[in-house]
Amino acid sequence: MKDLINQQKSSATSWVNEDGQEIPYNRTTKYERQCEIHSAKIAKHAADINEKLNSFKDYISTTSDDLYKQFLEENNGKAPGKGKGGITIFSFDRSIKIQLKIQDSIAFDDNTINLAKQKLDEVLEDGLQGAKDFVKPIVMDAFSTIGGKLDTKKVLSLRRYEAQAKDERYSEAMALISKAIRKPKSKDYYTVWLRDDKGEYQIVQLNFSNI
Repeated sequence: MKDLINQQKSSATSWVNEDGQEIPYNRTTKYERQCEIHSAKIAKHAADINEKLNSFKDYISTTSDDLYKQFLEENNGKAPGKGKGGITIFSFDRSIKIQLKIQDSIAFDDNTINLAKQKLDEVLEDGLQGAKDFVKPIVMDAFSTIGGKLDTKKVLSLRRYEAQAKDERYSEAMALISKAIRKPKSKDYYTVWLRDDKGEYQIVQLNFSNI
């Protein structure tokens, strides 16, 4: 990533701005010059940390896999496969705990899920009577987005109300929701814990925002 960092030098007669225009160096402000210096320093440190984190992730991933295989061999076990739970490794005195959680994610094909929503909108526009009235707020909530993304659990939960809705278009929408399901590659999440004097595990924060 370091090759993306472009630091302009004070020895240059001009600097290039974001529009590609050359600005004489003597027309830049002291603040702009300090920003140029320190933004580059911060970016280089960030790139170094990113490189170390990638290297650490490769190490912990390979080591965890090897240790788990050894555990299975010693106990005549069988690997559950990706997306099935996770792995926990302890040091001998259990003062160190390392966890691997394997999470299968679900996403929707945009075109298909939009068709499903159109079908449901038709049902809602025609109005739901009697016992079916409760479906409307559930559908509206399921298709509300957070950060531009659908909550897959809420959308999938709509399928359980198919019998109560008693509308062919609702059933068609549920079929489209099932068809829209896509399962991207599983994600691995690693955490390292250290036991304190009180016997409680404290997580080693690897997330910059949580430190």
